[in-house]
Amino acid sequence: MRSTKTFDCVEMKDRIHRQIAQECAGLPDEQVLARIREALSHSQDAVARRWREIATPNPPGGKHG
Repeated sequence: MRSTKTFDCVEMKDRIHRQIAQECAGLPDEQVLARIREALSHSQDAVARRWREIATPNPPGGKHG
């Protein structure tokens, strides 16, 4: 027996994309990218943390992950 679906991740993704598109309407691509980078630099979301790890160059002689 299937349970009733209480969460629609596709609907949530579409809603978020519409919101971001409205917030960035008319902005140049460089400004949109700057906003995304700013948000990622402060977010504690697992994907944002991983992005920071990948985006930060390894210092010479440092660990490689």
